[in-house]
Amino acid sequence: MRISNAMLCYNSHSINPIFSGNHSGMITVLEKPIPFGGGIQLPPNKAISLEQPLKKAKLPSLVKIPLRQHIGLPALSIVKAGERILKGQIIAKEQGSISAPIHASTSGYIKEIAEHLIPNPSGAMSPCIVIEADGEDKWVEKKRPIVDFYSLSPVKIQQKILEAGVVGLGGAGFPSAVKIIPGFNLDIELLVLNAAECEPFISCDETLIRHFAKDVITGIEILAHALQVDECVIAIEDNKTEAINVLQETLDSNANIDIKLRLVSSLYPAGGEKQLIKSITGIEVAAEGLPVDIGVVCYNVGTAVAVKKAIIDDEPLISRIVTVSGPGVNQACNLEVLLGTPINEVIAQCGGYSEPYEYLIMGGPMMGFRLYDDDVPVIKTTNCLLAVAAKNNNSKIEESPCIRCDECAPVCPVKLQPQQLHWHSKEFNPERLLDYHLFDCIECGCCSYVCPSHISLVDEYRQSKNRIWDNRRNQLQAVENKQRYLNKQNRIEQQKLDKRNKRLVSAGKNTDNESALKKKQDDIAAAVNRVKAKRKTSNS
Repeated sequence: MRISNAMLCYNSHSINPIFSGNHSGMITVLEKPIPFGGGIQLPPNKAISLEQPLKKAKLPSLVKIPLRQHIGLPALSIVKAGERILKGQIIAKEQGSISAPIHASTSGYIKEIAEHLIPNPSGAMSPCIVIEADGEDKWVEKKRPIVDFYSLSPVKIQQKILEAGVVGLGGAGFPSAVKIIPGFNLDIELLVLNAAECEPFISCDETLIRHFAKDVITGIEILAHALQVDECVIAIEDNKTEAINVLQETLDSNANIDIKLRLVSSLYPAGGEKQLIKSITGIEVAAEGLPVDIGVVCYNVGTAVAVKKAIIDDEPLISRIVTVSGPGVNQACNLEVLLGTPINEVIAQCGGYSEPYEYLIMGGPMMGFRLYDDDVPVIKTTNCLLAVAAKNNNSKIEESPCIRCDECAPVCPVKLQPQQLHWHSKEFNPERLLDYHLFDCIECGCCSYVCPSHISLVDEYRQSKNRIWDNRRNQLQAVENKQRYLNKQNRIEQQKLDKRNKRLVSAGKNTDNESALKKKQDDIAAAVNRVKAKRKTSNS
């Protein structure tokens, strides 16, 4: 079974398998981006949430902060129930190299550390630190802002980004500090800032650019210094006119390094990492490869602002901008929300649910997932809450068997064969799924969107990926269990051998003592005999 780099990245405690660094040659940013291949044109539906100004969400009375909010290993709690904590205080530390710490988003008391529902596709529960807010919103200590980040070494910048708990805010949640490691070992040629927010309804990145463009630029400069790159580019969709104008004005007046602005197609999924890189450089990241393999590192614009806050403002990642939209909510808008805020409170601040509301999606309509309960917290990867309106039961379309039309293949932006993946997913053939590069699927949903049989192809692929992950974890666990058993057996045998040796040594010591005693007795008897013989001679 072939395992991709991404799979190794997820399971490994070492960062070594993640970056191969086998690239050569110069990367050129194209003056005019090229098509990435595949994709579909979707109605943006972003204006509805952009009409309202950015607002700060109200301070919640209770926050639930999951220990797993990022790719990799969950954080480890370092607080106890009843403990007084302050805003920005670290409450869970990272474990392993692919992880991130977590901080309190407000001040208060630790109510409990227990299993609670968290936002995920399966509706599963996970350990959460529950904070009862005191309403003071008091920071942990006086901040130590840094004016000149160039005085910091790349190692120090990486450490501060790690300590601030910064992860990718574009949706994936990959710990951001890990991406800086290649800057010490590899020749990174290009830093790409992803502002191509291509999925319908989501407008949190566009809102962030409109309000914090200067912070975006500063974050880029910090990342460029940490990665030791000379070439930087911001890639944004060509239909975001206001955001483009704000960025260009800010670049002209505030940028201290050369940062190019490139407009890419609004064709979905133009914001996919590999698709974006191909559009602006013409270089295609290999199957099962990563951008760093060709000398490129990619960050989301929201992540750049979080980096700026971590380095310049000495603030950890405790809040983010969330788009609330869809026909099922009364007032679509963008809110800056503290992490851990219950989603039902966020919806309430947007006027509550409208009459046709049916369910919530976290993320966009293409790559998001349904929430089965709105009493779950906002986490680091919550970029959008989409309220879906109820439909007439007669209008619901049921799934039908695949008709082998092959309409899914041309729209796949990764050039996969969705139909073959569908068949092998249904019968769950891991070997064949990997032969058809299942783990290169970015789960964009283009194939499901165009399928005339209305087959939930992406859901099938996700389930297959999870089953392969489970099988691999079980295999690794079985190997570890076997090794532990063998180690135990070796210890038992060694203990038996040690005991036997002790008995032999003890027996040997006893034999020596008996021999010495017998010799001593013989010597005494011989001496007595000599005395007797001498007396006898004297008497005669």
